[in-house]
Amino acid sequence: MAIDSKMSEIMKNLAMLCFRDTKTVPSSEAVHASLLLANVAWNRALGREVPDYEDLLMVFTRSKPELWSELRSGKTEALIESMCMAKEQLYPMDRRVVLICGMRESNIRVEWCDEKDYPEASALAKMRIAALSEQYAVPLQHSKNNKKK
Repeated sequence: MAIDSKMSEIMKNLAMLCFRDTKTVPSSEAVHASLLLANVAWNRALGREVPDYEDLLMVFTRSKPELWSELRSGKTEALIESMCMAKEQLYPMDRRVVLICGMRESNIRVEWCDEKDYPEASALAKMRIAALSEQYAVPLQHSKNNKKK
């Protein structure tokens, strides 16, 4: 495959490797989980450190615990490893780094950058995610120690 392939199509292809039955329409949670794992696998195959993904994965699992029955395995590292090998086999020269990968309104959305731009792009993506988290976060209760007197 060419390096100029759309990253959304590449991530979809990798994510499809997670499913037991590719002819059945998967749940939204299973799709989100598989795209998250594809993102982790892609960047890990590039030798990039990946942030802890388990908390985000738990959000999907809490929403639909049976999502794991849709996937080939409940062992996330095994799924990631198979996608890492597929990346190396199918896209060995593609060095784009995935910043964000997910699904919105039935469309796969991927933000990526060239390897040389990763430090700056990663910092900007983290700031944007933090701003969105603040915007949509539920205010935390103040503990007794934090209350003003």
